[in-house]
Amino acid sequence: MKLGNDKMKAKKEEINHEKRKHALLSASGSSRWINCPGSVEAEKNYPRTETEFSKEGTLAHELADNCFKKGKDADSFIGKRITGEIISKDMARYVQEYIDYVRSHETKDSIFFGEAEVDFSHVVPEGFGTLDNAVLIPSQRICHIFDLKYGAGVLVSAFENTQGQLYALGILNDLGWLGDIDKFRIHIFQPRKENISYWDITVEELNQFGKYVEERAALALSKNAPRIPGEKQCEWCMDKANCKALSKFTENIIMAAFDEVDEEQEEIFKPVEKISDKEKKLILDNKDLIISFFNSIEKDVYDRLITGGEFKGMKLVYGKSYRVFKPNAEAFLKKELGSEAYEKKLIGITEAEKRIGKKKMAKITNKPLGKLTMVKSTDPRKAVVVEDVADNFEDLDDEL
Repeated sequence: MKLGNDKMKAKKEEINHEKRKHALLSASGSSRWINCPGSVEAEKNYPRTETEFSKEGTLAHELADNCFKKGKDADSFIGKRITGEIISKDMARYVQEYIDYVRSHETKDSIFFGEAEVDFSHVVPEGFGTLDNAVLIPSQRICHIFDLKYGAGVLVSAFENTQGQLYALGILNDLGWLGDIDKFRIHIFQPRKENISYWDITVEELNQFGKYVEERAALALSKNAPRIPGEKQCEWCMDKANCKALSKFTENIIMAAFDEVDEEQEEIFKPVEKISDKEKKLILDNKDLIISFFNSIEKDVYDRLITGGEFKGMKLVYGKSYRVFKPNAEAFLKKELGSEAYEKKLIGITEAEKRIGKKKMAKITNKPLGKLTMVKSTDPRKAVVVEDVADNFEDLDDEL
């Protein structure tokens, strides 16, 4: 494995890290500021707080980086501390899946980059980012960019991924002089969602994106930049609850379900059958955005109350609670009941596979079809043909 970080550092000039630390237009937040330039000004006074989820993600990335640097597998770190946190079996397993995926793309002549800072300030003022991993294969004239998403919440797609494209622009800016790159392949690896996707972009297409993002960056840094609501840009926006543009956008969508109300009318919503297909499509297309907006308002009011503030019509109360064992409960029950204090249960599939291997596990496991779920037509998954559903269930019955 050839390491490419030194080459990149040799090409780059000295970077003012203190200045970059406060860069407004980050790669990780690019889907927000590219699509809603006004969000930059709106968010500037919000504190950047670290959550349990972000800490977990940081730890997973640190584990992967340690594995690549030391040439080890993730299970060798189980029970050990990295940045003060203990590595669990589950984290090691998920991170190892990512490591194996990245390593599978290496060749004899490939150049590997790990946790490398890339500079795309030629299109975004003070623009920089730290990519997880990249593998440049000169003989194939392709550069693979890998992004580990450890979160188990929102599904992330590689298709037209702006963060990945900005990393590619940074690599092209730093290493383009090598003349070894015709296209980039952006990979998103999300092990806890069983989501692996990739998307190709040529250098020519990437340069076109660079021109577009340069315009959006200039707009985002200008005075009175427009607020433009949308699912991608509003998802992680910290000013969502106070955004007038989003409030108006949501109101217009919800009005599609409202009826013209008179004084004698009790119901304010139209019967579902009276809502047109066009209105239903509008509502469904923006359902997640509307719910997210409502949730952000609820959180905003909750945060006000939990810090001692007031909000007319709302208050804090204790929710329903259940009994829990005290710390000494296990010793006490073991003394009173002996072996009856414990219940036996079958070990999990992951643990069983570790003990007996994949081949034997294949004999006692299967993966049934998931629950039918309605998604947007732009979703990359193949549409289910309704006539085939009954046949699939018949096949499952045969196996049983």
